[in-house]
Amino acid sequence: MAPELEDFDLTGLKQLAVVDWRNNHHCRAVAASLVQGAYISERNRQKSQDPQVQRPRWWSSFHFEVKRVLIDDKDSSIYGVVYEFKHTNPNNLPECAPKCVIAFRGTILKSSSAKQDMKLNIKLLTAELRKDNSRFKPALDAVKEVVKEAEPANIWLAGHSLGSAIAMLVGKSMAQEEGKYLKTFLFNPPFLRSSLSKNINSPRLENVICSTKNVIKAGISFVGGDHFWEKRHHQFNKLSPWIPNLFVNQDDPICSGYIDHFRNRKIEDEIRSIKSAIKAAFVKDPQLPIYLLPKAYLTISKNSSSPNICKIREAHGLQQWWYQMSIGPGFADSSTKVLIDDAIPVGEP
Repeated sequence: MAPELEDFDLTGLKQLAVVDWRNNHHCRAVAASLVQGAYISERNRQKSQDPQVQRPRWWSSFHFEVKRVLIDDKDSSIYGVVYEFKHTNPNNLPECAPKCVIAFRGTILKSSSAKQDMKLNIKLLTAELRKDNSRFKPALDAVKEVVKEAEPANIWLAGHSLGSAIAMLVGKSMAQEEGKYLKTFLFNPPFLRSSLSKNINSPRLENVICSTKNVIKAGISFVGGDHFWEKRHHQFNKLSPWIPNLFVNQDDPICSGYIDHFRNRKIEDEIRSIKSAIKAAFVKDPQLPIYLLPKAYLTISKNSSSPNICKIREAHGLQQWWYQMSIGPGFADSSTKVLIDDAIPVGEP
């Protein structure tokens, strides 16, 4: 993270003096700023600075205080922050304002955090992140503790990149296991689906692959019975009331797959995907793939320039979701020419 990105006076959301908590653009920008606060808290720790004292304007400007930092016991890094809303009149909070926000940072490629961050990225790629005891499970426990103190409607989850994957898994777990549906902001969430037949140009070979898939599905049904597929449908349906906000950039290869996914997906094929079904049946992990959501509010950011390494880095960056925000249908950054659309409801009706 460049030093100027840490300076609220240079790049922060200082022009949003009064937050309208009913305005989706305001909420998006504030949530992104709070995630930025989680990044900065870890950066401060690496510099041996107090993470709760340095640069508090990333959260204090919007009347939040740091209630707790979430620490990875493997490398002592700060990977999340629990914020609490502190208003001048605590008995009369602004309408729709969250009482608590739990924000998770993404990967920081510095010596003291890179190794563990990359290990977790590999766990994400191999669908093992849900079993992680250093971040996911403590994060879920922390959210459950917050839910005991406040109504779910007053709690937000937010995350960027790897942090958005953790926030998504926490949100899914709260929905499926607790019946609690938390407002969730997922910035550049990794889309990790792979399809063997997606790029096959030979109709004959594609038919062979489809036939093989059908045989495997039949075998799974024989081993596990039809109740196996029914259980997966039940998991999917339990997520329906939870509608997270997905923020993706069309030029970001890490998250842009969600755009095509929601345009062309086939629910039955997704639920019965071979890779996840085999894992669920034989490795005893019944969870659906992380990317599979019944519904979402999808917001797309667009870069006008042709993608290159620099542009891809910007496309995956968090800054675009708050920087130079105008009060209106979106905002444009004069240097990177980024345009952000309004959210589009996607998924099952």
